[in-house]
Amino acid sequence: MAEAPVFRRASSLALMLREAGARPGRPIVAVTASSEALARAACAAFALKSPFFPLDPALPAALAASLIEQAGAGLVIGEGRALSTQKILAAEPGAAQNKNFRPPPGPALLIATSGSSGRPKAVLITGAAMEFSALASAKITPLRPGQSWLACLPLFHIGGFSILARCAFAGAKALLHQGFDPERVFSALVDECITHVSLTPTMLAQLLALDRPAPPALRHALVGGAALSTDLARRAAEAGWPIQPTYGMSETAAQIATLPNLAPDWRPGQVGRPFEGVEVALDADGRLKIRGPLLMQGYANPKLSPGDGLVEGWFVSNDLAEISPDGELTILGRADEIIVSGGKKVHPTAVEGFLARCPGVDFVAVAGRPDSVWGEIVTAVYCGPMSTDEFLGWCRENLAGAFRPRAAVRLENPPLLANGKPDRLKLRELALGRKPEPRPVRQD
Repeated sequence: MAEAPVFRRASSLALMLREAGARPGRPIVAVTASSEALARAACAAFALKSPFFPLDPALPAALAASLIEQAGAGLVIGEGRALSTQKILAAEPGAAQNKNFRPPPGPALLIATSGSSGRPKAVLITGAAMEFSALASAKITPLRPGQSWLACLPLFHIGGFSILARCAFAGAKALLHQGFDPERVFSALVDECITHVSLTPTMLAQLLALDRPAPPALRHALVGGAALSTDLARRAAEAGWPIQPTYGMSETAAQIATLPNLAPDWRPGQVGRPFEGVEVALDADGRLKIRGPLLMQGYANPKLSPGDGLVEGWFVSNDLAEISPDGELTILGRADEIIVSGGKKVHPTAVEGFLARCPGVDFVAVAGRPDSVWGEIVTAVYCGPMSTDEFLGWCRENLAGAFRPRAAVRLENPPLLANGKPDRLKLRELALGRKPEPRPVRQD
């Protein structure tokens, strides 16, 4: 893969941005779904020492405006009309090598949280945090010059954007894909001799469904963004995919822990020890706390002042976790998704991992539905050919007590966010028997 125009021409875009009013230290917002355009704009913003804020164009205009206001952005560029943007961006094909990707050590990146359980926030990440994260990742997932990482996650989420940083600091190449198409991704993995890829469990399941031999050049397949079931992990390993369960978030510049490989006795949620230099602990409620050089500077504010969202240097996540005596980290699930049924706390991810074994079920998630007797009942939302009666019959035979789903909703397609994560807000509405309101889409 030769050096791409996307990065080679970043300097010309930097001149255009300066003429349009970009200033050092003030964020540049880029509103586009084009990975190529975002990569080029990121390099240009970094050249101007301006924090870069890639934004999903599918966000409702009011929500996008709120995120921009949080960041106090001075320049907004993009391709749509719902927001007031300057049409400076243009997509250019074939982005591969990012020699010009040099984030400033201070405030460098603003990224919106996924909003899978609530309204998104803008996270402020320094270039130093991005570099620490990339180098720490390379100790567990080695990345060298000449190797290549396929980026099929959107760059306006940290899982996608962090691939650019890892490749830049390692001198490797990033191959950018627009969206996720299983056939196209698999062909690229084979034809381009891709060595690294980042996937969600849903993406991995779709690639396995192609029923083809694992790509021969692939050395590392990071799987994160949602709970990975034992069944899916086992099927991937048996098919020869070198999967590595990983865990992280926008607030930590992507990963904080990644397993070097999948052990035979692996169980869902196990992601290994935190990266060297990263501290973890549990608060009184069992929520995971993180502190270290890869942590965000804070949630964004117009002055880009540090510290918002941190307590004495710690970030308290909404994820419940266990930390073993030897430091191994296991993620149990979201604290705000716990189902209390008959007085017993049920972690959705534990139930989902078991339900994934049900024959013919392609996707499954669970949520709580209010019940006059139990307080809440576990309700499954699934995709697959089984009728709800057949599915609930299988549940009666294989699960007991509060963990057994007592209601089910069958869908043709799973509700997913742009980054491939399950849309938990829609899942809760479906579990309640409601038709969820569609997320508004910008009209361009």
